[in-house]
Amino acid sequence: MADEVFQPGTPVPEAGVYQVLHYRHRLYHEVTIRRAGSFPTCSECGSNVRFRLVRSAPLLEDDRNFGAARGRGAT
Repeated sequence: MADEVFQPGTPVPEAGVYQVLHYRHRLYHEVTIRRAGSFPTCSECGSNVRFRLVRSAPLLEDDRNFGAARGRGAT
């Protein structure tokens, strides 16, 4: 999946660090995106922006050692 390129409006397949590839106005950069929802458009290049998964990074609250702790009264 790391070589797959995603377009705006496509559902985000997994939480992680994604490389953002803009059209002409900005160099690529990395962002963290949650699994819920779809890839967004860019305020500058609109739907010409693309996303590529760099590495999967599950959210802390989804981890069995941390997410479950909230239900046990942990602080």
